[in-house]
This record gives sequence, C-alpha cells and structure tokens, in this order.
Amino acid sequence: MVLVAQEGSPPAGGAEFGQIVVALLMFFAVFLPLALFVIRERAGKKTLIGRVADWMGEVGGLPRWAALPMVTAGASGVAALIGVYWDVPIHMELGRDEGPLANPSHFPIYFGLLGIFASGVLSAGLAKGKLPARTFRIGPHWRVPMGAVFMMATGLVGVAGFPLDDVWHRLFGQDVTEWGPTHVLMIGGGVCVVLGIMLLRAEARQVGANGLAIRLQGPVLAGAWMMGASTFLMEFDLGVPQFPMLSQVVLVAMIGAWTLVYARMSWGPGGTLIAIGLFLASRLLFSIVPFLDDLHLATPLPYLAEAVVIEVVALVIGTRKDWRYGVVAGLGVGTLGMLGEYLFSQWLMPNPWPAHELPLFLVFGTLAGVGGALVGVWQYQRVEQIATRPAEDGPAEGTPAARLRARHLGGLVGALLVVGTAAAVVVPQDPPPGLAADVRLTESAQGREISNPHGGGEPRWVHATVTLSDPALGDEAIWLNGFAWQGGDFYTDPLIRTGDGVYRTAEPLPVYGEWKAGIRIHVANRVLALAPIYAPDDPAANAPEIAAESGSREFLSEIEFLQRERKSDTPAVLWTVGYLGVGFIFAAMWVLFAWLYTAAAAGTSESSRRLSKLF
Repeated sequence: MVLVAQEGSPPAGGAEFGQIVVALLMFFAVFLPLALFVIRERAGKKTLIGRVADWMGEVGGLPRWAALPMVTAGASGVAALIGVYWDVPIHMELGRDEGPLANPSHFPIYFGLLGIFASGVLSAGLAKGKLPARTFRIGPHWRVPMGAVFMMATGLVGVAGFPLDDVWHRLFGQDVTEWGPTHVLMIGGGVCVVLGIMLLRAEARQVGANGLAIRLQGPVLAGAWMMGASTFLMEFDLGVPQFPMLSQVVLVAMIGAWTLVYARMSWGPGGTLIAIGLFLASRLLFSIVPFLDDLHLATPLPYLAEAVVIEVVALVIGTRKDWRYGVVAGLGVGTLGMLGEYLFSQWLMPNPWPAHELPLFLVFGTLAGVGGALVGVWQYQRVEQIATRPAEDGPAEGTPAARLRARHLGGLVGALLVVGTAAAVVVPQDPPPGLAADVRLTESAQGREISNPHGGGEPRWVHATVTLSDPALGDEAIWLNGFAWQGGDFYTDPLIRTGDGVYRTAEPLPVYGEWKAGIRIHVANRVLALAPIYAPDDPAANAPEIAAESGSREFLSEIEFLQRERKSDTPAVLWTVGYLGVGFIFAAMWVLFAWLYTAAAAGTSESSRRLSKLF
C-alpha cells in the first residue's frame, strides 16, 4: 500500500515553503542539463542526445527533430496521465493531502509535464538539416518546426499549473476536484501535447518521412488524443461528477467525433478501430496503479457506437467531400452514437444516463458531434496540406476571403459549436430557494468494507429516510444518491423510492471520523445540490462540524459541501481575476493551436508575415 493514512486536519491553503523549494530544485535538475544540451547543439558540437536522436531517426524514418521528441513527449504524457488517474481517486477516498510532495501521484504528473515541455525544447534544439518550408524563427540562425513550438507551449501551460495551483490555494482555499481551474491547466496542457506531436509528424512527412509505420501513426495519434481528452471525463467515470450530466454528453460527442473522424480520414477503413484500441488499452494501463492501491477505478464509455457510425458514413458517402462528411458523421455521432452510449452507460457508468433526458441529450450531442467532426476534418486538412506542400511556395490561389471560406470556415463553425454547447451546459446551477429534505436517521448494525481506513473516530453507520420538500423533483432527478467520501473510501448509491417524495438509502452511510456524507440530487438541466448529513470539524478550512442527527436539511449548492476548503472571505474581484487569468491562458493555448496549424499549412514564403497570407 503506497497511500499513508493521515491523522488530523491537513493544511487547506498553499504548500509549505520547503516543498516549494524542493519542487524548484527538481525543475532545475531537469532543465539545467537540457539547457546545456541546447547550447552545445546549437553551437554545432556533438552531444549524446543528438547521437541518440540521429539513431532513432534512422530506425524510425523520421528527422532527428521529430524522432526523439515524439517518443519522449508520448512517454511523458503517459506518465502524467498515470499520475492523474491515480491522483483523483486518492482525493475521492482520502481528501486533501499535506502538500504537493506528500501525495505520491503528484510525482509522475510533475515529471511528466516537465518531460512534455522538455520534448518541445529537444525538438527545437535538434532542429538542423532539412526543415519544413514554414518554420518558427527564434533567432537569426535558428528556425524550429511549428510542432516543437506547440509542444513547448502545452508543456509550459501544464508546468505553470503547479505554481499557479499553489497560488490558487493560498487565495481561494484547496480544490480537490479534477476540473479545478489550475487543474484544467495542468491536465489540458499535458494532454494537448498530442496535437503538437500530430503537427510535428505532418512536418516530418513534408521533408520525406513515409512508410507504413508513419502512416499508422495517424490513427494511433488520434487514439492518443482520444485518450488525453477523455481525461476530463474521469469524475463521471468514477461516479463523483461535480458538473451537470449534459457536460458529459457534450464532451463524449465532441471527443468521439473529432478523434474518430480524424482517424478514419487519416487511415481509411478500420481507422476508428485502431484509435479505440489504443484508447481502451491505455485505460487498462491507467487502472494498474489504482487497482494495486485498492482505489476506485475509472470506467469509461467506449466510443464504439460512434466508431461504427463514422465507418458506415465513410463507406456510404466517402470522405472526399470533407465538410459534407464531417456534418453527416457528426449528425450520426450525436444521434445513433449517443443512443449507443446511453445503452453503455446503463452497464458502465456509476450514474447511468436517464431515459427521460434522452431527447435533450440527443440535441446537445448532435450540436457537439457536428462541431467536433468539423474540427476533426479541419485538422486533417491542415495536416495533409502541411505534409504534401512543396518546398517552394507559389503564389496563393484566390482571394483571402475565398481561401478562408474554403479552408477554415467549416473548422471555425465547428469550434464555435463546441465552445457554445460546452459553455451552455458546464456551469452548475444553484438549487431553487426553499428546497429542503426532512432526514430521519436510523442506526445500522452493519457497515461497509473500507478500502483505505483513515481519520479514526468511533464507527457509526446510518440509514437515511429522506422526504423532499418538492416531491416532483425526485421523480425528475437525473440522479438522487446517498453519498459519502474522503473517509477512506467512496460510496454513491441511488436512493430507493418508498412513497411520494420519500426515499431511503440503499446502503448505510458512514457518519464518523473524516467522512463527509449527504444526499446528492441533480435536476435537469444544471441544478446540482446536496443536503449534508455529516461532516467533521475542519479547523484548517474554517469549516465547523455538521452533526449526524435527524431533522430538516436545506439543500446547498454542491460546491459548498464538496469543496468545504474554499475560502468564503476572498473578495469577489479576486475570484473574477483568477478565473479570467486561467481562462485567458487556456484560450491562448487553443488560439496558438489554430494559428500554428494554419501557418504551417499556408502557401506563403518564409519571409511573409502578413496575416492575410495565412489564408
């Protein structure tokens, strides 16, 4: 057992200064040798890394600036994701930790993100010999592939998430959710490196990389992108989602359509199956450490229905009419694909998709599916333009407006659909005023098995009979569960209806030690609320005990209970600045993604800098 039981109340703010110093030392231990390598390599001197890169390039048929960096970026990304799939269950079962270095899962995440950034630096340092026609100029005699730039950028965003996370904790309190703002930076920066690898591969093809292995990388990288992007679904996979179920539907449709359309177009028949094969194999890999640590395992939706739909659409209408193929494939993903995922959810998801919400799910799934498919088509088009463009560019054909419509309008529409549907469903809504539950607790003679007991306390298990103040909400609920976490395990079970607006817990709930227990309700379309039953006194978070006793309990916004460590006295202006700052960094990464792909594919000369020439 790797996990260490923690007694007492861990800090609810930033890390201790000593841990920050150690993290900085680890950073410099990686990047000082890397900086020396870059200096020597750019000075024309032989380096061990350069020799390894040359050898890997000969074996793999890739240029030196692609072969080694693609491998190191892939390995680093896998290491980071192993850490993420280990970290989230730890927080579900044990709560917050003593600091970034007290949690063993943080080490593969941190070094994985460092490795991703280092991979971009490696590619830039190795950029000699035959380079793509369009490169990014760092200095008068130093040009680097566009893929290297994006790999550095995503790695930097991910690494920056660590110090920003500590600042966030100091200002706003701890946040143990996967979708915490700075956590989104770390995860998003880490997984988006796949998009940089895809771009680097396209640039390598432009300078002569070819063969079956290079071609196979197309659907394999699509599967890697599915693997990375699906990380944001982990809380749904584990059964502790803190965002509306509609956001799961939108993400599943968007990710499935984007990645599988790209896989099918880049490989041909069967491309979607290659991508899904890698995705499912990776999820088995990410389950090994949590399984050995006796933690909850994240069970994903498999995207199989979407794969079948996309393969059939490709066979019926072909993929040569790219935008038409994207629209039809997206429509299929949003309808038949979501119906398939509904069926899989009944088997795989801790919170199955309810049948009475299917019409709404299909509407939003279709919007997100079409959007994701159009983005996938746009990305594939840019990759092929990059890979097949001549070394010397002629004059661009047509007016800038015509080139914009032909090359980018579909992708822009897709991006707007994805952003719009996500923005419409992601933010949870507070419960209606006056919503409450009369909770009657009865002692249970038996408890439940606890995987990682910690926190002490005299064991006490109770059943709860819950009478809702608005009986209709129970019948309309997307989920209505008895819930307990952070006392050494995690439980979520649907309540059993015993009368009009009256429900009973299916399994007893722990109400002692470090456990936090309550009744969760999710009402369409975005209301997420919780009636607390028990929580311990938490002086570090300035959160008083909630005693486990019968009586009326008002439903709170879930975030007030699930994130008890959040500071309530932080000025609103700081919250606004914090969210805007994190949002700006994340948005800038996506703008850079679009610009680098467009610039690398543009039919312009190296010296041209006019924006209109990008189209």
